[in-house]
Amino acid sequence: MSAQRGGGRQRMSVENRVAQMTKELDLTADQQKKITAIYTELESKRKEKSERPTREQMRAEFEKIDKQVTAVLTKSQQKKYEEMKQARQNRR
Repeated sequence: MSAQRGGGRQRMSVENRVAQMTKELDLTADQQKKITAIYTELESKRKEKSERPTREQMRAEFEKIDKQVTAVLTKSQQKKYEEMKQARQNRR
């Protein structure tokens, strides 16, 4: 895991993120594969960029990823995913 610049928090690896989502949302193998691909693409794009993205760029990137992940989930999983995001925001 690599530490995020400035914040001191650690960014979760793709594998750990998908494992946590699998535990929380009971993802199928197909969903795990699709979500892993989504986050792997995000990580490779981050590594390609030499400069740090602005807050607005990061927000737009996360919204795009969020829509892609949500599209893979069932309706009940989407509801739980939204609850997970809310809980994460409340911890900040």
